[in-house]
Amino acid sequence: MNVVATGSAVPRTSLQEGADLASTLLGIAALPAALVLTIVVALLWAVRPWELKGGSWLDRLRVGEAVNNYDFWLSVRGVGGRRRRDLRDELRANLWDATARVGSREALKSVGSTRRLAFDSALPPSGPRWGFGLGAGLLALELVVMLQLFAVTVWSDAALAAKVTRLEGPVTLLPGTRATFEQLPSGGFTFGANLGPMSLVVAVLVFVLVARPWRLRSRRPAGAST
Repeated sequence: MNVVATGSAVPRTSLQEGADLASTLLGIAALPAALVLTIVVALLWAVRPWELKGGSWLDRLRVGEAVNNYDFWLSVRGVGGRRRRDLRDELRANLWDATARVGSREALKSVGSTRRLAFDSALPPSGPRWGFGLGAGLLALELVVMLQLFAVTVWSDAALAAKVTRLEGPVTLLPGTRATFEQLPSGGFTFGANLGPMSLVVAVLVFVLVARPWRLRSRRPAGAST
């Protein structure tokens, strides 16, 4: 995967530098704010407190979080489809009924560990978890590519600050990732990157570890003799 970008390095006035500094500071402040907002929205979407009627929002969040954790461990165990939805809905209904009687804290205490409950409720896994592995692999691919692009940007900024005419070489700590930087006669600059196979290798490795395709060998046809 190759990435190429260009920029300018023309002389700037004090006003332009001040505007650039303000823009940079706003960008730095906006990044964590956007990250926090994304996490909050994702958590609310996963917990879905609006699906529970009555009670306080705090109780809804507690019960919703417990059900979401339970659903996660069911997926780890390999439970999917209608059975997973039925188990999740059953726990939500039982917890909400108990919350109405004794409160959310006591209701959650009576359930105990959602991980243990999920493992006890699920049947022993009998096959690979293709969907779960695919999702984990795609997420790993995206994260590694983002890391590579960020590292190449830092590498190029360092080359620009060093005022080199042309530079090409590997990016530290990222095997197979190489970057190039070149000053243009017009006063601008260009940089590019060859991301290499690292992101694909990591994605495939994560997919295999999560999907566990070796479970195919342990599956027996229905009615097979021993």
